[in-house]
Amino acid sequence: MSSLPRTINGFLKLGPGRFFRQLNNIGDTKVGTLIGTDKFGNKYFENLNESYGRTRWVQFAKEDSFFSRAEANASQVPAEWHGWLHRMLDAPPTVDKTMVVPKWGVEFTENLTGSPQAYKTYNTTRSKFQAWTPKVANRA
Repeated sequence: MSSLPRTINGFLKLGPGRFFRQLNNIGDTKVGTLIGTDKFGNKYFENLNESYGRTRWVQFAKEDSFFSRAEANASQVPAEWHGWLHRMLDAPPTVDKTMVVPKWGVEFTENLTGSPQAYKTYNTTRSKFQAWTPKVANRA
């Protein structure tokens, strides 16, 4: 919940488009310093004047549309930025390069469960049930 001065400040700094997009997507307005951007286009911000726990946040790349609220989720944040967002790392990955994905590791992908791209198993066993088809008799 925002106070009135914080809301007015957010409107003036963000502009009407970004202001209403943030209200629609996260239910609040946040203004801060851009810390970095990941390879997926997500932008990471920090504002040390906020109350503790609200100082770091992500603006998802898929959030740029006004009607895309359902498309953005936390599984779209790579591990190195997740550590910074949750205060496991003090320096962001743009400054501290110690969080390196091993070359033998799997490329990061978001969780696709519930989406059309989700993994679907292929069943090779024969069904134990047969679908019932009604037999219609001709009327006399």
